[in-house]
Amino acid sequence: MSYGQFGEVVFFDTTYRTNKYGMPFAPFTGVNHHYQTIQFGCALLQDETEPTFIWLFHIWIEAMRGQHPSAIITDQDAAMTTAIKKVFPNSRHRLCLWHIKKKFAEKLSHVYFKKSKFKGDMKSCIHHTYKIQEFEEKWNKMIVEFGLTHNTWLNDLYMIRESWVPVYHINTFYAGMNTTSRSEGVNSFFKAFVSSKTNLKEFVVRYDQALKEIVDKQNQEDFVSEHTNRFIEESNLILNHAAEIYTRNIFNKLSDQLLVALRFKAEEVDGDDDFSTFSVTSKIGYPQTFTVKIKPGTYEGYCECQYFEFKGLPCKHVLKVLTKLDVDTIPSHFILKRW
Repeated sequence: MSYGQFGEVVFFDTTYRTNKYGMPFAPFTGVNHHYQTIQFGCALLQDETEPTFIWLFHIWIEAMRGQHPSAIITDQDAAMTTAIKKVFPNSRHRLCLWHIKKKFAEKLSHVYFKKSKFKGDMKSCIHHTYKIQEFEEKWNKMIVEFGLTHNTWLNDLYMIRESWVPVYHINTFYAGMNTTSRSEGVNSFFKAFVSSKTNLKEFVVRYDQALKEIVDKQNQEDFVSEHTNRFIEESNLILNHAAEIYTRNIFNKLSDQLLVALRFKAEEVDGDDDFSTFSVTSKIGYPQTFTVKIKPGTYEGYCECQYFEFKGLPCKHVLKVLTKLDVDTIPSHFILKRW
């Protein structure tokens, strides 16, 4: 079952009406080893109240043999949030970042559309902070600078910052996702199979047809990934190792990180019997410095950007250090079976 392999992260969305009864379509969506969108089931709901969500989550997790997801991404819905806390108390729940960010233009139009650096500062604060303290400092500075100290909407958003700001979630595996776009993509996909005139009997048949197409796409990518040669320089040993262990799409993501690693410089700044500590600094572009710790011998490691924890692949900073140490294979610590 796909959920047994890829069910750590679930995207859940109820914005689409797929049938003539106007019932909310609620798909449980995930990501497979090709970074393709896959289905873990769905429901047609009578309403979007807390009791309905609690009932649905209990029924769904029973069908998934009691395996709770480690992380869930949803839209900002109070009833859904409460239901998730009750049914999945140990799952990390975060709100879709895209849905929140799109409200900035409406709620903060007086500064958002001005020729100022507000949008740039907000982007830097949300997307380019890797420590909670750094985020807090940037946010507070920005609020004061643009006269937003008493903005009720922004203050309310700040109060729930742990549910949507990336820095609070980068230590959790989300397959690299910040939004429910996977669920919304599923909604778009299903429009080819169902419409506002589809009755419930027809829906079941067409949903099954849609699932078959999803499985067919995965099988096609399995074949292409297994039988497509990747042209790699013989001297690039890490990339050759990546080609052996990863699917085609995941290999490409690792390759991109390795290419960006060329823009960084790594210097060892400390070390003991447990870890060697490196400072990794960008040589061009946006000035960044990250601390990477690598264990001698096994090459287990950690980078403060926490890209591996969030996405499941070694980051450009770790790859830069491994290259500097002449490591020619990706350490087992950085290899997730799901990829």
